[in-house]
Amino acid sequence: MLNDKIAIVTGGASGIGAATSKLLAKNGAHVFVLSEKPASAMQAVCADIAGSGGHATALTCDVTDRASITAALLAVEKTHERLDVLVNCAGVFFRAPLQEMPTQHVDLMFAVNTLGAISMVQAALPLMRKSGDGGAIVNIASAAAQLGVEGCAVYAASKAALVHFTRTMAPELRRTGIRINSVGPGSVRTPMLGFAGDELTPEQEVSMAKRTANSPSPYGNAMMEPEDIAQVVLFLCSDAARALQGSLVLADQGFSAAMAAPGG
Repeated sequence: MLNDKIAIVTGGASGIGAATSKLLAKNGAHVFVLSEKPASAMQAVCADIAGSGGHATALTCDVTDRASITAALLAVEKTHERLDVLVNCAGVFFRAPLQEMPTQHVDLMFAVNTLGAISMVQAALPLMRKSGDGGAIVNIASAAAQLGVEGCAVYAASKAALVHFTRTMAPELRRTGIRINSVGPGSVRTPMLGFAGDELTPEQEVSMAKRTANSPSPYGNAMMEPEDIAQVVLFLCSDAARALQGSLVLADQGFSAAMAAPGG
């Protein structure tokens, strides 16, 4: 599906980014796994990819630092002279009422979730255009960008800005062959939401029980796995998604639809 494509995945050390890196590589892409963490933090992901016969390279990149982004893109260009796929998975999440939200958390959510993705797109486009073969950009937003969720005003705003950036970039990319779309995940079992493994804390057990009781999911659960979102990303990166440009694909198991329903 992505044979010989060159892909960058930010936030690739864990969660949706790690799952996406593995799935793109499984489908033939050479994946550059980016994270602000040391390269050793990406080694487990890269080792899994190599063990399955895929190709991956770990690069340390802080998406809030323009110089770091430039260095990462230069490394990709030096080895492959092209870029076909960019997936912006890097993100941070802090939940609190606005009056209780530390200023540094407000700044960081916009710096990573919004400006980080914008900076990556801005830096990557010249290399994507260089090949003349088009390409795909996927920004990981959130279903919260479309909803009013208590305690998530700043996070939701940072992701809503990313969704609108994605939509507004679509006309800028006309006749380049480059598609740009966003994904709005719902609740996903990732370290960002405090899920570090299979074991749940008592608080998480209670939260999961409440979510499951109210979940509209046809599968009877409240949490998705990172691999579920990775499958959506893979589709958007493939030629099968030719009809989508500037779109937000809500991947939230119907949560936003239930919220909008009377009595939801």
